Amino acid sequence: MRNIDLKHPAFYSLSLSDREYLLRNSAILPFAKNEIIIKQGSFITHIYYLLSGMAKEDYTIRNQNNTIRVVPEQRFIGLLYSFPGRHFEIRATAVTNCEVLLIDVESFKTVIRTNGNFALSVIDTMAITSTRVISRQLLYHTRNIDGTLAAFLLQLHDLNNKTSFELPLSRKEIAETIGYTRESVVHSFSRFIKDGLIEQNGKVITLKNIPFLREIVNKS
Repeated sequence: MRNIDLKHPAFYSLSLSDREYLLRNSAILPFAKNEIIIKQGSFITHIYYLLSGMAKEDYTIRNQNNTIRVVPEQRFIGLLYSFPGRHFEIRATAVTNCEVLLIDVESFKTVIRTNGNFALSVIDTMAITSTRVISRQLLYHTRNIDGTLAAFLLQLHDLNNKTSFELPLSRKEIAETIGYTRESVVHSFSRFIKDGLIEQNGKVITLKNIPFLREIVNKS
């Protein structure tokens, strides 16, 4: 296997032998944009780690899709759902072209059992992810459409650490993420553009007035 750069803090506690053991029991797979990475209901056989690109995690209930998390590169995909049972409760999809490291789940568990610091790092990662997911959902469901969309755009700004970034989701997918209709999302986007808060050039969004977007979140 080629030299793999694992930048997630959870891997910092690995010894060289542990790292080599995990990589020996791993494979790298490419996924094209919109390709399914994890199928909801599939057997849990691997831990998924996003080496490059962007993905999203969805949960479908009663035929309604809900996007619960956008995953940037050098992060785990579906780690929260990799241990409770035998099947994944979520679906993961490539938002862009991706490379994913698939780590054999039993090998991953072996290192957890023998390396206490790594086990604590994995627990910390799951706790942080869970807290962020819950915080985002509470934020989205306690704001009106303008406040929710502004919060979503600000979170993408924080994720990319840039004022201008490519919007990774369609209007429909954004609606599924923030819990509003596609029509409401389209109208709010148009209003933000008209008011000079954002600018759109193709798929690239530029946040023109971040302080006012934050004010919309706080007052909505």
